Amino acid sequence: MSTVFSRILSLFLSFVFSVAGTFGGVQNFGKPYAPESADDLSLYAVVVSDLHVNNTITHARNFKLMKLFSGVGKSEVQPDALIMPGDLTERAQMREYAILSTLLRDTPAKQILPAMGNHDARGVMTKSDYPQNLQNYCDFCSSIGVQTDKPYWSTVINGYTFIVLGSEDEVKDCAYISPSQLLWLYLTLAEARESGNPAFVICHQPLAHTNNVDKSWPVAGTIGEQSDAVESILRRYAEGGLPIVYFSGHLHDEFSTYSFENPVRNLYLVNLPSAQYNGNGDGLVLEAYADRILLRTRSFITGEWLADTYEIPLIVG
Repeated sequence: MSTVFSRILSLFLSFVFSVAGTFGGVQNFGKPYAPESADDLSLYAVVVSDLHVNNTITHARNFKLMKLFSGVGKSEVQPDALIMPGDLTERAQMREYAILSTLLRDTPAKQILPAMGNHDARGVMTKSDYPQNLQNYCDFCSSIGVQTDKPYWSTVINGYTFIVLGSEDEVKDCAYISPSQLLWLYLTLAEARESGNPAFVICHQPLAHTNNVDKSWPVAGTIGEQSDAVESILRRYAEGGLPIVYFSGHLHDEFSTYSFENPVRNLYLVNLPSAQYNGNGDGLVLEAYADRILLRTRSFITGEWLADTYEIPLIVG
């Protein structure tokens, strides 16, 4: 997409969404919220997954996302990060990323961490266009301050390492995690261990045999062939003393007893519903303190806390 066309589209989108926000009352969705203890907070983030932005600007999905981000923006404390574990778009098109960029323009988070989902990797599925889909994703990342030419990358926020995994090929529902990416994950976790803080891994698909995936969506609901390899690396570091929180989406399941699992010491698997298709813009508020991590479930559109709160005790080393 040319720079001139991109600017024109951005201006047009801003106008459309501004009108909708003013006359549709979109800015009124959500309610103020805050961390339990702002004075002791060391990391604060919002996690929402499976947005599925549509390429039709006025599509109902996009207006639902306006309401979602209105609710996200009601935080009384500025989030350090907005985490999005994949399926940002429906067809991986630049227009969809432009719409998402416009929807995010008033997001209060200091950093935005988007992972590439299967919809972002496979595009329209009528041709093999992964290279272009990857380029579109990387261009979007660049527009929000993330510089990468791969679907996997990492960053450090307030001393906490965030590791984003992503498919390196066009796979309909699963992901392809290459040997190079597996080695990179291994080495990046080694660096994270030196920080003395927990690490957060963001991947669109859950691991095999976790989060009720065997009943919800067998095989296609997981990373796929490399799932065991990824899990083996995570287990190695977790059992060695590094707390790891693994965020995924993809299943479009509501929050339930299967959303949070702790298969081995220090490894926590968190599967999020679709903010687009489940509930009312459902997601998580992440609060990290010196001795624990709180994950509080919230419907951002209605502005209501949900029933589940997951608490992770921090035992590093």
